[in-house]
Amino acid sequence: MNFVFAIFLWLTFGFIHSYMARPNFKKIIKKNFGEIFEKYFYRFFYFISQCVIFYFIYGIIKNLDPGSILLKIPESFDKIYFIFYIFSNLFLIISVLQFDVSEFIGVSQVIKFFKKSKNNNNQKLNSTFLYKYVRHPMYLGIILVYISSHTIFTELFFINLISLVVYIEIGSFYEEKTLVEKFGENYLKYQNSTYKYFPFIR
Repeated sequence: MNFVFAIFLWLTFGFIHSYMARPNFKKIIKKNFGEIFEKYFYRFFYFISQCVIFYFIYGIIKNLDPGSILLKIPESFDKIYFIFYIFSNLFLIISVLQFDVSEFIGVSQVIKFFKKSKNNNNQKLNSTFLYKYVRHPMYLGIILVYISSHTIFTELFFINLISLVVYIEIGSFYEEKTLVEKFGENYLKYQNSTYKYFPFIR
């Protein structure tokens, strides 16, 4: 029953997170709160709201009965696994720094409003460094950090991991549809020449 509840919580977060990011929902925001809010403030509101929602939902999930232990990293591998943990976190940090963080969380848009400058969203397709090899290095980093943060793998861990991977796969599908609409042929060429998450694995 706990595992069903965990899946339900992941589905709830996934639905809220995805729906609020879709263009149709942004149209509703624009209609009800105005173009200025949608253009300059919604992105920041979205980022903060998702952090709060995730904090509470994952907080509940972490306190569920973890179930049976299915795998445990032997103590003799502690140092190697710690290196894996450090690598995973560095990989995630580097992947995040590959794009404009202030634009991503909405701070840049808020600053533009108060500076009275245009929020034209003229972003360029990022296909350098990590993005030269995989299209979603940040998603890969999130998965690696989650795995490397545990040395005891329970039933709940695998439920969470599967839910995370499924959500990332669905999220990346819709994200890429948006990117195709935005960048057109350039993104299609990039998509066909670059691996999705892991180098050499389609």
